[in-house]
Amino acid sequence: MRISEGSRAAALLIAGLALAACEGLPGAGGPSRATVTVAGEPIVIAGPPGFCIDRETLNVSDFGAFALMSDCALLASGTRAGADSRAALTASISSGGLGGEGDDPVQSLADLAAFAQTGEGRALLGRSGSANGVRILATQQSGEVLFVLVEDRGPQPIAGVDRRFWRAFLEVKDRMAVLSVLGFEDAGLDPQAGLDLLAAFVAALQRANPA
Repeated sequence: MRISEGSRAAALLIAGLALAACEGLPGAGGPSRATVTVAGEPIVIAGPPGFCIDRETLNVSDFGAFALMSDCALLASGTRAGADSRAALTASISSGGLGGEGDDPVQSLADLAAFAQTGEGRALLGRSGSANGVRILATQQSGEVLFVLVEDRGPQPIAGVDRRFWRAFLEVKDRMAVLSVLGFEDAGLDPQAGLDLLAAFVAALQRANPA
């Protein structure tokens, strides 16, 4: 199977930058959006209404940028109160695009969906770092966005979150974005609610970064 370098880099981005979230959820509160410069391009990280950036997790490097978002009230008080506190959100922005120059973004996402089903793909899309115990439960492509539902039964580097979680892949200003919804354990966030929240996250990011 052909997998573009951009698609492979997107998966590697998850395994690298997302490690910034492995020390616990959540930390100190912050603004509802942040502007980061990734490979010379300003990108605005923004989430759905009610979500704020945990400023302790905001990380920008030569490889890209990472941020974790959670319920604004939760970040301010440390007490889970509202519906939005059922989950945290993560955004990883790569220094490169989804595919190579001239590649069709829709086809690149199809290649990525196929790659997700391989052992290497499952290991990178999961959280434990191993393909063992990782299943791809669903993939759904909507235009130039790919949604993937992952289950990881391996050892978890992030405490307190559900083993099933959604990821979304898309391009923003020629930069690859990987967004995730991490439902808290026993918070009652079912797969459809998680997908709806992730779709709202995607829409917020796209609105904040018009083409």
